[in-house]
Amino acid sequence: MKINKYLIWFLALFLFVVGVTFMPKGDTEYPSNNSEYPSNNTEYPSNNTSNMKNVILQMTSTLENSDTQLHFNYAENLGDERGITFGCIGFCTGTYDGNILIKHYTELNPDNTLAKYIPALDKIDTGPHDAADGDGNPGVEGLSGFIQDVNSCDDPLFKNAQIDKLDELYYNPAMEIADSIGAKNPLTKAFIYDMCVRHGVDQTEDIIKDAGTTPKQGTDENTYLQKLISLRDAKLKQEGIEDVNRNQGYKKLLNSGNVDLKTPFTFVAYGDSFTIDGKLDLGEYQQ
Repeated sequence: MKINKYLIWFLALFLFVVGVTFMPKGDTEYPSNNSEYPSNNTEYPSNNTSNMKNVILQMTSTLENSDTQLHFNYAENLGDERGITFGCIGFCTGTYDGNILIKHYTELNPDNTLAKYIPALDKIDTGPHDAADGDGNPGVEGLSGFIQDVNSCDDPLFKNAQIDKLDELYYNPAMEIADSIGAKNPLTKAFIYDMCVRHGVDQTEDIIKDAGTTPKQGTDENTYLQKLISLRDAKLKQEGIEDVNRNQGYKKLLNSGNVDLKTPFTFVAYGDSFTIDGKLDLGEYQQ
């Protein structure tokens, strides 16, 4: 039978179109909205991954310890009327959370080198807390040797206790506050967390109330964050503890438009620049 050459061309074209249409998609195709990034891309919005927490902790760590890694053995009397500041986020012997941490550590390891300070910490806790803008007790009676013992405590359970209380007292409440006001951007969440660490959850909630209409109520989130930063600027100046430029890095990120905290990025803490990459060494707590 004689075959029409035009029929052959038509069939060939038809098979080609079918093959292209139903060809399996490779791993190199990404969503058109760029909501996800390829697994080998080092830059990605931290809000879309568990990396967000690491990024947020790194930012505050630069403000607390001038390092992107947490300093679990840090201890110093800063003279800020909060007693001795110590640990990965600046727990304080004069603001209750220091004693809460040591007691939790003692639950994990009753035979530890810091348990002996609990009676002194209890006494401080029962005393007045009318210093540091009504937040602290500067007393350090009975804490001789505390700084040295924190510096030399190499027990992994001490680190575990700090991460536990970081989550319970600061990070989780900060995320709950962010959710309650409808904050979606990682930068807003990071700022709220840093306020919780620096001022405590109660005073952070007071600042939130003073900021007025929230993103959940219709305010643009970036405009709202600007208001929060302005209110906190005023609070830091009022306290007068020489950290009035603590908001500098958050302002620069907001102005740059990196509200998703896409890593790596530069974060400025008290005039020093740090690269935030989300690579935080939390051992078994690594997200």
